[in-house]
Amino acid sequence: MLGKIKKVLGIEGVKVELIVNTPIDKKNQKISGELKFTTKTTGKVQKIYVKLIEKYSRGRGKSKLIDEYTVAILEMNDSFEIKPEEIIEIPFSLNYEIALSEMDKMQKEGLFSKPIISLAKFIKQVKSEFTLVVEADVQGTTLNPFDKAIVKL
Repeated sequence: MLGKIKKVLGIEGVKVELIVNTPIDKKNQKISGELKFTTKTTGKVQKIYVKLIEKYSRGRGKSKLIDEYTVAILEMNDSFEIKPEEIIEIPFSLNYEIALSEMDKMQKEGLFSKPIISLAKFIKQVKSEFTLVVEADVQGTTLNPFDKAIVKL
């Protein structure tokens, strides 16, 4: 009984660790790394999702707005079985493309407008934070194992 509950909740089940290669290839807009799987009980991984999420915030205090955008998704359909005390490492490569706002485009192109736009962004507290998230779909579990890493783009 206790074993079934642990399996459904993912306790002592498959764990995933996200290892990101640094520095990130900003020129080719590619994030690469490795997914490291371990477990204490036998499990079957059916799918793996790697997502790059942008958390875009602007404003201060009560007028602060936060939006989240999924920038890129990598879906791996390779299923495999993992046994106790076994370590499986899977390399990944995620291509991404970040949409630039009008202010970002003007800042990138104009030599004279760069300091003015940087000041405007500072005053409005405009910033983006990027998070890389991996989630593994494990057979028989309700709570799938996942890991996150903040990346600098």
